[in-house]
Amino acid sequence: MAPPQAGSKKRRREPANVDVKLVEIYEDLASEKDEIRLKAAQALVSQFTPDKSPADEQIKKALQRLFRGLCSSRKAARIGFSIALTEVLTQIFSAPRESTQFGLSDALQIWESQSNSSGSESGQEQRDHVFGRLFGAEAIIKSSVLFQPAVPFTQWTKVLDLVFELSQKKPWIREECGWIVYRCVYDLSSRKMNAKFAEAALERLCSHDLARSPEGVAIWLAAKDMFPTAEFPSKAWKHDDPLDTKERNSLSKIMKESSAADSEDDNQAKNAKSSGVWNSKLHFAWDAVLSRTSDGSPKSKTSKSSRLSFADFWTEVVDNGLFASASSDERKYWGFLLFVKVLNEGSPQQASHVFTKNLVRCLMNQLAVEDRYLHRMAVKASKAIQGRVSKEPGFAAPAVRGLMATSGTVNFDQATKTKTVEKIVAEASAEALKEIVPLFEQLMRRPGTSDEKAAASSRQFLAGLLLTTVRSKASTTGDSADELQPVLEQILFIFVRFAYFTDSGNSSTAPEPAVTQPTQELLRNRINSCLNSLLASQKYAATLPYAVVRQIRDAVKSGEYGKFIIEMDDTLQNSVKTAFKSLKKLSSKEKKGETSGVAAFKLLYSMTILQVYSGDADAVSMLDELEFCYSKFLGDQDSKKGDTSDASDALVEILLSFASKQSQLFRRMSEQVFGAFADQVTENGLESLISILEAKESLAGQQEMFEEQDEGEDEEEDDEKDEDAEMIDADELDSDVEVVEADGGSDGSDSSNDDDDHDDDDEKEGEGEGEDALEVAAFEAKLAAALGTHRADQDLNAAESDSDADMNDDEMEQVDAQLAQVFRARKQVASQRQDKKDARENMINFKNRVLDLLEIFVKKSHSRLLALDLLLPLLRLARRSTVKQIANKANAVLREYTKLCKGSAVPPINGSDEAKPVWELLRSVHKEAGHSGPPMHATACSQASLLVVKVLVAHDKKAIAHVVDVYAATRKEQLGSTKCHVQPTFFTDWNNWCVSASKQLKN
Repeated sequence: MAPPQAGSKKRRREPANVDVKLVEIYEDLASEKDEIRLKAAQALVSQFTPDKSPADEQIKKALQRLFRGLCSSRKAARIGFSIALTEVLTQIFSAPRESTQFGLSDALQIWESQSNSSGSESGQEQRDHVFGRLFGAEAIIKSSVLFQPAVPFTQWTKVLDLVFELSQKKPWIREECGWIVYRCVYDLSSRKMNAKFAEAALERLCSHDLARSPEGVAIWLAAKDMFPTAEFPSKAWKHDDPLDTKERNSLSKIMKESSAADSEDDNQAKNAKSSGVWNSKLHFAWDAVLSRTSDGSPKSKTSKSSRLSFADFWTEVVDNGLFASASSDERKYWGFLLFVKVLNEGSPQQASHVFTKNLVRCLMNQLAVEDRYLHRMAVKASKAIQGRVSKEPGFAAPAVRGLMATSGTVNFDQATKTKTVEKIVAEASAEALKEIVPLFEQLMRRPGTSDEKAAASSRQFLAGLLLTTVRSKASTTGDSADELQPVLEQILFIFVRFAYFTDSGNSSTAPEPAVTQPTQELLRNRINSCLNSLLASQKYAATLPYAVVRQIRDAVKSGEYGKFIIEMDDTLQNSVKTAFKSLKKLSSKEKKGETSGVAAFKLLYSMTILQVYSGDADAVSMLDELEFCYSKFLGDQDSKKGDTSDASDALVEILLSFASKQSQLFRRMSEQVFGAFADQVTENGLESLISILEAKESLAGQQEMFEEQDEGEDEEEDDEKDEDAEMIDADELDSDVEVVEADGGSDGSDSSNDDDDHDDDDEKEGEGEGEDALEVAAFEAKLAAALGTHRADQDLNAAESDSDADMNDDEMEQVDAQLAQVFRARKQVASQRQDKKDARENMINFKNRVLDLLEIFVKKSHSRLLALDLLLPLLRLARRSTVKQIANKANAVLREYTKLCKGSAVPPINGSDEAKPVWELLRSVHKEAGHSGPPMHATACSQASLLVVKVLVAHDKKAIAHVVDVYAATRKEQLGSTKCHVQPTFFTDWNNWCVSASKQLKN
């Protein structure tokens, strides 16, 4: 290196004295990780503990660095530096320091200078300095150094002035400034500080004209609670209380941050200070106010100032303030936040008062349309209501009352396209329902509209809610069920009142407007739906249906609800009167502990009487038959003597009458009653069930089954001819119904030789399509003849000499008459086709119900020899039915039967006379197995055959030889005849059975 030139005056740089460790600490204070920030703060604070005796210069540099760090927007600098600053100030000024010239006033000067902006900075830099001053003030106050005895009181007022000046200068940070002072009031109280500090805060608050702001209200309320003996600035609030009843208008404008004049006294006219900035979060002042409003308890008479109750506060400040029609969406958003807050955190008394008129109206409007600005908040509010009810079922009562009665809109769910009320009602407790159900009755009586159509819609909605209640509570067990029974009865009585009686003479209790006939019919259906759900619970099956018919009878006698819907002659009245006498006897037997068949008869009587009250003419004769059955089964000893077979057969016919109706209620009722007497079913009764399975699934089958009068011999022939051509799509019958081939796999020659089989499916389809084409062609021909025209593709060479001729009036009238006749005939054909379709649906439904009863029968009576009579009808139904659901259910019943007949459960045979029909049954089953059918049919035939074999062998082991001969004959038939379609599995199952049964047969 060349030596420096002579005369060079370049100064040598001295090494800088940098504390690397301290630099790392300041860097870590801005870390985004909590543990790193806390560790750095601890390391920094440890350097300023009293035992370290830090120098003034060291303190000054540290405070400058910390206050400057608060003005940084880098990472999490404000959080880390604020924590460190608070602790450093505590360590430095918590105790007197010897030989020091650096005091708290110097620290405040550093804070003020470091957080002061010169005005030449960018907008972001200015914001950083504002936050620096805010966080600095928070750190100084939290450190409690201002409240040391040696610290001049003016330091506290100086900090207050700087904070309040900042809130005035930058309104967007005013809430944070107020929060610091608000929390400070609580800290002062917890430290048992002198009230003068709180008084100074209130005095500076008023001097900066911030008393009438949300922050001012919160600070004032906190000071009033924490320092009740303090001297408050005069004339700021009436009775020195922002929550005084006379300040309600002012409070409303302040809390919604309105800038309008809020004082009624011109001498005290002040403005509610607005921050000018909307925040999506609730202001902390709402918590301060909500927590200090009473729940509506009586006000103290000795108190000079009476505070607003929560209900008054909510109505004035929230409902008439935030939810006023002229309020902005932003303020309504705050309103919804408050609504959700009270629902989630408020007491039951508070939560019951939040369903005010304007709020509920806004909630409905926002819920109704998805693209509205506050729709999501309305949905959140709706879920908050449901959530509160789910946790507190008793809250359902005020919720329902608030949503329906307050708004004046009965059908809240329909208006909002939600299920809010429905879900609330489903979760309601028994106590809540005791309030809700009378409300629904009141609303059903007076829906709040004079328009019949609107009233009918509201009543329909209310009926749906009551039905939802019953369905949700029907399965309740234990003590809750006992509490719910009166409520369930009351719901059914409401339906009875409006479904079975016209307007009463008493104008005060009469429905307005009057209940229409369609609505009454709807309500009667709702009664059936309720009973259907209640029948699933054995607890209610015998009690509530009886309560319903008893209520109708009593109301008819008293005339309380007006005129009964049907005219009851003497004969009808006597039949009903006799039935009620039997019901009374049944109730007495039930109280005495006699349960065998009592509940079933009680249910059957009640449902039959209900049908009579609903105008069912057939139900009257059923009452007489039911009386005969009752006297045989459960009457006195004299009437019970003798054979009960006739009564059993009559009972089966009664149950079939109910089962034939397309109602789940009657299906469930017939199943319950049949289950109680299934073991007493006779051969005739079983034959009545079987005959339904063998009936045709058509109009002819329905006429034969229900003994309907045929309209004409020709029509009956057409029905028989088109029996299978009139099939309808499965979806139109039942969600689970599916049309299938009747004789899958068979050819024309086979099916034609089977007397029981249907025609070939292809032929049936062709006939159906041909018939449609013929009907269309015939209609077009008649129409053309009436109009004197022809189709464009016909009679192309016909003369057109008369085509342009005009018709006179007589000819026109003749054409009109012909056209009317043509379309009338067309309509009649369409009506006949619909009748056939309906008849088919009815027969399919009826067969389904009968199969349900037979399933109960095999469960109760599978060990009876009589049950074997089901085998052939079930096998034939599984093969012949054109409905997959029917075929599957027939197979399921047979499978259940064979499954139950195991071991000693096989039906016994007593004597050779009983054995002969069983042998004949075995041969018939084998013959049935020879018919071509679905795969399941072959399996069912094999199961049925083996069941019969078990019965015969259980009676006489030597019978196995004859059984082998029967199977051998079937094998010969299979090998020698093209008409026998026995499946291989039939013999495979037989061989497997022989292997498993060989050991038992040899013993």
